[in-house]
Amino acid sequence: MKYKLVISDYDGTLGGAPLNTIDDETLIKIKEFQNKGGKFVVCTGRMFSSAQRICKSANLDGLCVSFQGAMIKDIESGTALLEGGLLPKESAEVVLKFVRDDALALAYIGEKLYYQPNEKYAEYIKIYASALKTQVYAVPDLAKEILSQNKMVSKMCALCEPEKVMGLMEKYNGEYNKTDIMFNSGAKYLLECINKKYNKGEAVKFLAKHYNIPLSEVLTVGDSTNDIPLIDGEWYGVAVGDASEKLKSIAKEVTVDFKDKPVKHLLEKYCL
Repeated sequence: MKYKLVISDYDGTLGGAPLNTIDDETLIKIKEFQNKGGKFVVCTGRMFSSAQRICKSANLDGLCVSFQGAMIKDIESGTALLEGGLLPKESAEVVLKFVRDDALALAYIGEKLYYQPNEKYAEYIKIYASALKTQVYAVPDLAKEILSQNKMVSKMCALCEPEKVMGLMEKYNGEYNKTDIMFNSGAKYLLECINKKYNKGEAVKFLAKHYNIPLSEVLTVGDSTNDIPLIDGEWYGVAVGDASEKLKSIAKEVTVDFKDKPVKHLLEKYCL
């Protein structure tokens, strides 16, 4: 077994909407890997409750990383090993930028997803909520709502036209270059904002330390720009075959396309 800890993104790597499942062939290989003593962790940008449902339906246990690294919890008990995110004031400022640039702003506060309605993107929020199978709460002034609750924001999002996402991502990353805030994307119409201290790469380090496994024995796999921290590290980072070009350019290996079950392929190649 070359790699003892395998950490996989979910959407576009291990599974995805609308089924929100993991295929049986891949699950068989994950169980074989675990039975040999390997550790397998799902690392997703989704909220924990959404990821937890997927893992439980697949009979996966152990730990799960959600909100791109802002939360690490036990799948069965829901006990948190790590919780972080964005401060209320900085989150409210990001909301104002999203609204200014004509994007629909969302914020995860705890396990609740709030958004500020924008009629132009009414269909986008329906699709997003349906994919996650979660309830969304409309508020007239999202920045004000965040400040009034005065709680840590796990992740911020903006929904807009696909052709705007990359431009806004580059623009905001330039504006926030010297801060702990970073922007990336997990889908063609989705812009995400997280705290750099709680990204997927930091989650990899946390998990390796938790399981007492050297980073040289860790394999990670993903498909989107929000997986760059997951892939770009001291460990062995792999990009799915039809991943974003940016991710493939920094990966140590580009594996098969999503339709060809990349996680199954990697487990057979390196762990079984």
